[in-house]
Amino acid sequence: MKRFLNIKMLALALILLAGNIPVGAQERPFSCSGKGIAAIIPGSGVPVANVTGTGNGTHLGLFTNAGQVTFNPDPDNPTLVHPSGQATFTAADGDKLETVFNSAETSMDLTTGIGGGIFHFAGGTGKFANATGSISVVVIQNFITGAYELTAVGKIDY
Repeated sequence: MKRFLNIKMLALALILLAGNIPVGAQERPFSCSGKGIAAIIPGSGVPVANVTGTGNGTHLGLFTNAGQVTFNPDPDNPTLVHPSGQATFTAADGDKLETVFNSAETSMDLTTGIGGGIFHFAGGTGKFANATGSISVVVIQNFITGAYELTAVGKIDY
């Protein structure tokens, strides 16, 4: 009887300890929308802009964002550019979510100001320290004022 009781106690202890094991990353839906300003850096040759903005997103709440975008010309079509760069989203709780995007997965029409592509999550701080995943982004850019609006949907794993 005592041996059976010891086995029960050991099993209970293992179950309680298992509750303290950290849960691994989990893929979740992600969406956000926001607006901001893209300020062209003078004299940079290929247009480069510092971007800042605000918005609201799942897992972020109200956020601010800041980054840099290079508008790479399309060698075959003078009305297209292929943006590349990075942006950091700072969540309402202060955690940072890093994104990167490259010219092979993005494009923007210079005649309409409408662009889009894939942004990839590349870690961050706090709950986003090891974040991965990607989002499909649509951007509407006003080339006269620098104002932009963005909408994104995809998956995040953290």
